Amino acid sequence: VSVPQVALALFCSVNAWVCMCEMGLCIYCNEIKEKYEQHTAKLGVGKLPPVFLFERATFSEWLSLRYWAVSMWATYATIDPSYADSCSFGFCVDVGNGFSSLVPTVLFAVGMTQPFVPARVLGMIGLVKFYQEFYGTVIYYFQYFFNQRYKRVPLSHVLGIVIPANGLWIVFPALGMWASVCLILEGNYSFFGH
Repeated sequence: VSVPQVALALFCSVNAWVCMCEMGLCIYCNEIKEKYEQHTAKLGVGKLPPVFLFERATFSEWLSLRYWAVSMWATYATIDPSYADSCSFGFCVDVGNGFSSLVPTVLFAVGMTQPFVPARVLGMIGLVKFYQEFYGTVIYYFQYFFNQRYKRVPLSHVLGIVIPANGLWIVFPALGMWASVCLILEGNYSFFGH
């Protein structure tokens, strides 16, 4: 086991959960838009509602994709309303990531821990998967700032939520691309201590 392996295992675990939530973004888009509009009507433009993790919810709600997707995306939409608009880039890139990245994320996490395919094969899967996530995030940042969505919220929200939350999908995919290239070039799992 190596430090990059632990870091990528944690990231892949978080990413798999986020992929599920991104699928929920698609499935529950109308409810997300409705809840976002309720937040905006009640609190005003760009005002964050109370953190949904502290809302009263039943155990079955906590275990449901609907609860997580609607609560998470309706809250984030107060910072970037593209998540309440199924025609926007932010919505489409995350829905696309959710449906296209879940299987490669799980394969990479399992494969780097318990190799079951040749290192070069896992490296190719990882390189494509991590590049997609890196590129999608770079373009997301571009559209967020180019469209001046930051103007609707306090700077503290941009610096404390938008940049770090999305920055994870820059830092860890960059590490994943490096790991994947090592798997391809070396043809073994030595990068991960195997």
